[in-house]
Amino acid sequence: MSQELFLLAIKSTIDKLAGDLAAAEGLSLIDLDNTVEMQELFSSEDNAVVWEYGTLAAEPRDPLYMLTFNIGARTVKDSANYNILSLTGKVQELFKVCSRIEVKDYSGLVESGVMGYIMPNHAAVTPQQYDKVSGIRMMTVTARAQRLA
Repeated sequence: MSQELFLLAIKSTIDKLAGDLAAAEGLSLIDLDNTVEMQELFSSEDNAVVWEYGTLAAEPRDPLYMLTFNIGARTVKDSANYNILSLTGKVQELFKVCSRIEVKDYSGLVESGVMGYIMPNHAAVTPQQYDKVSGIRMMTVTARAQRLA
């Protein structure tokens, strides 16, 4: 398996985990790196699960990687912040420190076999950001990833 396919599979795995959570909560999943989706998000009044890539690099070298990303929730009309904190807690459950998450490629019609693992080693909730009537609270996740041969 190539390094390029593994990097795609990491994004695909995060998309799948976050998408499953969003679906279970009846929400949309918004990739903040997608400018079209981001614009739609901020013009709507819908709550959503949101995420964005930070860094992904071979460290110290392939097949070992360092990965950072932000993932969290966006809520509207949530003055007491109960909804956003509830969603943030559910996101934290997905990426528990010291857990081992299987990396698979979900981008095609059929999911691949296990291509490697993501192992979160740090997760911290960041300050809430506001945009008029909505708030976004993200959690920064730092993880190691290992590609299988």
